[in-house]
Amino acid sequence: MSRWRGGAVPNSDAGRWAAAIALLAGGFLPPVDFFIVNVALPSIHADLGATPAEMQLVISAYAVGYAVFLITGGRLGDLFGRRRMFLAGMAAFSLANLVCGVAPSPPLLLVGRVLQGLSASMLIPQVLASLRALFADERSLARAMSAYGIMMGMAAAIGQFAGGALVQWNPFDWGWRAVFLLKLPICAVTLGAAWVLVPETGGRGGTRLDIGGAALVSLMLACVVVPLSKGRELGWPWWIFAPLALTPVLAAVFLCYEDRLARHGGLPLVDPGLLALPGFRRGVLVGTLFFFTTAFYFLFGIYHQEGRGVPPLQTGLAIVPYGVGLFLGPLLSAPMQRLRPKLLALGMAVQVTGYALIGLLVWAGTAGVPLSAVVFLAGFGQGVAFPRLFNTVLGDVPAHQAGVAAGILNSALQVGAAVSAAAIGSLFFAVLDGRSGERAFAEAFATAQWTVTAALAVAMIIAIPPRRRPA
Repeated sequence: MSRWRGGAVPNSDAGRWAAAIALLAGGFLPPVDFFIVNVALPSIHADLGATPAEMQLVISAYAVGYAVFLITGGRLGDLFGRRRMFLAGMAAFSLANLVCGVAPSPPLLLVGRVLQGLSASMLIPQVLASLRALFADERSLARAMSAYGIMMGMAAAIGQFAGGALVQWNPFDWGWRAVFLLKLPICAVTLGAAWVLVPETGGRGGTRLDIGGAALVSLMLACVVVPLSKGRELGWPWWIFAPLALTPVLAAVFLCYEDRLARHGGLPLVDPGLLALPGFRRGVLVGTLFFFTTAFYFLFGIYHQEGRGVPPLQTGLAIVPYGVGLFLGPLLSAPMQRLRPKLLALGMAVQVTGYALIGLLVWAGTAGVPLSAVVFLAGFGQGVAFPRLFNTVLGDVPAHQAGVAAGILNSALQVGAAVSAAAIGSLFFAVLDGRSGERAFAEAFATAQWTVTAALAVAMIIAIPPRRRPA
């Protein structure tokens, strides 16, 4: 197997899937990090004496570092080698986990979280781009994207449960630090497996990174993600809207800069031809709305812990049916070849139904098996749709641009997550209006949940594939 190292793509299915498993193991860790830390926040607050602003930054510092540099991270893999960037991202992610796990104070923990976000932005695009290069035909790519969806489902289920379980069980008396330190052996094994199994599928000799484009797109994404991450905490002062208003201007400048660079024979960060692909444009728009689901994750946890007084472990268990649905959705839908073009819209229809029912049951005060069943239904629908979203975006993208395409899609997902966390989160707290008790939290959650459902319904309509014109 060592002959693959840095060499050509393996000819056998076994070789390609061995490389894919190593890549998916690395891609599994950053989303786990998001879910696992959410449940551990109260313990971090108690141990380090962090202020509410610092607690918010524990989440947003990771999200900002991750979202802002995703496109650049994807392009680095296209230019200098996806295997090389994957290994560098894994090594940096391991170091960042160590920094977080031994942090004696909130500022050092925040430094570690920023490093985690930056390393994740280098790591995740290489996973998708490498899968696109390893599996060239549509059928095998669909199976690989289904595997990616299964991996994300496992990350959601394991992350939520593990966060509550590790805090409550307190292995080695590490407390919240276990959520970071216990990932280090997994990082080491994954890094070793990737070194042996993953071939090099990128790299273009004699090329340089488009520094101007990278700076412009990173600044543009920062103008969206940072204000939305910090606005509610600061009370939405007027100046927080200035960078948001600047975003369309920066987007126009970025597109003009890239077009001019391409016309003069340069290698732009984002090839204008990429944006001309209908499937790519439609998939990125759907993806932005698709990750409005982020608001559901953290508000569902708040409703259980603060509204119903449920301890961390039981809160983690309450979201497990969602992760099980995310796991089974791509597994059961993968063989449906005839329905494959419609799976994105069909899966989202199931997800929209599940989300609407979750809001209805919480509003009615219904818990137990009925709530777990509709949580599973929503996760199953997302599990069906999620792999097809990536397949829609990457299916028509040239292999040498797969990294930057994956970066753009992941950036769209993170922008959607930031918008939903800020807007839907603000709506939740506005409806709550300082009240306490299960009924108040149920009303606030149901209102927020139905708003998320409306956004997903719009995405579902956009996701319906256009009719093919007869030849």
